[in-house]
Amino acid sequence: MTGPVPMPAQKILAVDDEPDFEALIRQRFRQRIRAKDLEFRFARHGEEALEVLAAEPDIELMLLDINMPVMDGLTLLAELRTRRSAVRAVIVSAYGDMANIRTAMNRGAFDFVTKPVDLADLEVTIDKTLESIAHVRGLDRQRQAAERARANLARYFSPNLVEMLADRDEPLGPVRRETVAVLFVDIVGFTRMAEAMPPEQVVTLLRDFHERMAAQIFACGGTVEKYIGDEIFAVFGLLKAEAGDSANALRCANGMLAALDVWNAERIGRGEPALSIGIGLNYGPAVMGDVGSDQGLSFTVIGDTVNTASRLQALTRDLKTPLVVADALISSIEAAQPADAATLLGTLANQGERALRGRSGAVCIWTRAARD
Repeated sequence: MTGPVPMPAQKILAVDDEPDFEALIRQRFRQRIRAKDLEFRFARHGEEALEVLAAEPDIELMLLDINMPVMDGLTLLAELRTRRSAVRAVIVSAYGDMANIRTAMNRGAFDFVTKPVDLADLEVTIDKTLESIAHVRGLDRQRQAAERARANLARYFSPNLVEMLADRDEPLGPVRRETVAVLFVDIVGFTRMAEAMPPEQVVTLLRDFHERMAAQIFACGGTVEKYIGDEIFAVFGLLKAEAGDSANALRCANGMLAALDVWNAERIGRGEPALSIGIGLNYGPAVMGDVGSDQGLSFTVIGDTVNTASRLQALTRDLKTPLVVADALISSIEAAQPADAATLLGTLANQGERALRGRSGAVCIWTRAARD
């Protein structure tokens, strides 16, 4: 069985033109150098230091004299600031040079020790600086992890919700019952179409479809709950149920159909066949929360409202229409009376009650006529 992987030695660049400085450093830190805790690099002036830093960008700490030939320490600090270098500098200079030490601190130096050097004090200062560097590195990792988390959230949530979710310890909350609007959309005849296409083209088609449809979902404040092949399952009101969720879902469906028109115009221009989609909408109570085991949890939204929306999407094939809407969603829009209610409902026609496969009770539905 292998033991823990040893930490790499921390590299320090010592920049000083005094010939005995390197010998002092090597003697003082010989045990830590031998233990591969620290590694030292040496330069005699600023230009050599820049060459060393370019060759070894993982150097994070520099011991820096001020008065040196060719390029002095203050000039080097200014150059490092221009280059946005992250290396930390500890100034090692004579006590009588306090004016230059202050200038160095103003140019970004982290700390200083005075000459003649108290090597014990220098070691304490080095360790303190390395601890600070490690702390900052840890904060950078946390920031990068947060950015990755936000990027992942942005795949499923509208941009205005991402920041809110990222700031929560339990982003989607405990298992709960909520009244939501549910949307299912897929490509009509996708399975048959995919059988005749190379796999790479299938993936390209799916990505294009998902991107265009998800853009409409996010624009209307919805959440992508799942991608299931060519099917997208979206929820409106996932984080907080609001009176406008049902109208937002219908706006999204209309936006999807408009986006499809644009996409089909592009496809026809390339000599590709036009596509059709089917959308099912419903509104009502659903249960949401994590499901699975301790080894793997997945957030999901379940219930009759969801199942019915999926059945309504399938019904678009039988009715030769791109959109089937449950009466519950229509009633919710009529009750909320958004400013564009007449426009939203004007393209829909009441088709009465329909029996749905796998469901005992009939559902009153509304449809949008297929367009030429």
